[in-house]
Amino acid sequence: MIELTMEEFMLWVVGFPLVAIGLYSIITGLKRRSMIRASQWQIIRCRVCGNLYQDRSRDRSPQCPDCGRANDRGESRRLG
Repeated sequence: MIELTMEEFMLWVVGFPLVAIGLYSIITGLKRRSMIRASQWQIIRCRVCGNLYQDRSRDRSPQCPDCGRANDRGESRRLG
């Protein structure tokens, strides 16, 4: 038989669920962040006409459906 003091028992009863909840929240947060990054990769704003469009291809510079200009994905790091 396993002998536990009342302090050890309460540690297991309270500590284990808290650790499980913490791990669950970290994992769901990482998944949510990953989904947000994937959706931001697909949504592109044209830098010439301002059109907002979705492109699911893997091209680094997809063309705007309205003006035909190639746009880079992600945040622009250009100064001008």
